[in-house]
Amino acid sequence: MSQKKFLGMDYGDKNIGLAIGELGSIAVPYKIITNISQEKIIAELEQIIKAEYIDGLVIGLPTSLSGQQNERVNITNNFIEYCRKHVSVPVHVVNESFTSQLYTKQGVTKNIDKYAATAILETFLVQNEPKL
Repeated sequence: MSQKKFLGMDYGDKNIGLAIGELGSIAVPYKIITNISQEKIIAELEQIIKAEYIDGLVIGLPTSLSGQQNERVNITNNFIEYCRKHVSVPVHVVNESFTSQLYTKQGVTKNIDKYAATAILETFLVQNEPKL
């Protein structure tokens, strides 16, 4: 029996970081795509979903420490709802607070978006780890 495979996403205004991982395993950085339009993002995501046999999409939601809604949260929530209507796999949401800062503190400065996506997906995989 194969494990379910997920595509993690760090959604940004300019770039979208992507990571891939399976339940029971770890997430790895995949690639960065340019945020041109929602339609083009969905088209590219669907290509990846088919090529990599993805079972679900995991999107990071940036929540503030106070729990207050801000512009970034609203933009990301709108994108999440768009994805739920237009991608062919279930969409999951994970709190992504501080994912980019985590890798920046470790000295990662290049391609930070795909590393943030890796942290987002890793959070999801750990939360949904199969119980032995």
